[in-house]
Amino acid sequence: MGKKMRSMFLIVGLCSILFSLAGSVYASDSLDDGILWLTKEQVREKFGAPNYLYCEEEPYRRYRIVTPEEEEGLRKTFLYDVTVHDLYYLKRNNTNIELRIYYGVDKSHGGTMYRVSEYHINFMDGPVALGKISDLVPECKPIHQSPKVFQEHMFNYNNYRIIFVTDKVDSLTNHFGSIFVDPDKDIKDWSLTYDVILTEGESENVSSNSMVKEIVVSVDGEYRIGKTKHVFKTRLIKNPLQ
Repeated sequence: MGKKMRSMFLIVGLCSILFSLAGSVYASDSLDDGILWLTKEQVREKFGAPNYLYCEEEPYRRYRIVTPEEEEGLRKTFLYDVTVHDLYYLKRNNTNIELRIYYGVDKSHGGTMYRVSEYHINFMDGPVALGKISDLVPECKPIHQSPKVFQEHMFNYNNYRIIFVTDKVDSLTNHFGSIFVDPDKDIKDWSLTYDVILTEGESENVSSNSMVKEIVVSVDGEYRIGKTKHVFKTRLIKNPLQ
């Protein structure tokens, strides 16, 4: 009887450990940029109250930008519950930056959790040289170590998008990509990625002096990028920051 009891307690203990591990697989606060995967509450702790709120109602493509005080009234104007995103105006090294944070719905643990699914950085005072963006936006520092960089021609535009793909692939990045970007189960290489959008007229010969107008931070991977390479004429290039 004693042996059976000990075995039962051992099994229960192992199950508890496994359950705990399963529940913490995606427990990381954020990706290496420090913002992606944060909850809305964590974003507010990090940056304070947003200057404005942004939301869009699909499929009608109605969108609104309001102050935080107008959120309750804003929700009443839409036909169903919409995700409300945060819009910040920050100053970094005397440069004005717009930080537009978009939230996705994470239901991994049964509830509804709003987490950062991507964010856009716009330089309000004009374009910034590629080599200087990490000085203004520390979250962009991983681009210097990106082992794979892709260049795409923006569809119907006269400018290029440079995609800096980092090499840290783990359970969190793969889970992130599958729920927020593309449910294709064949994609196994999701990682932190920076879409650096150059100004119109910039040369395809990218350098640290190429001028940047916007940055989109999310997760991506070579496999998914390859799915659309025929549209954007995607090609692999050397990291211009190395």
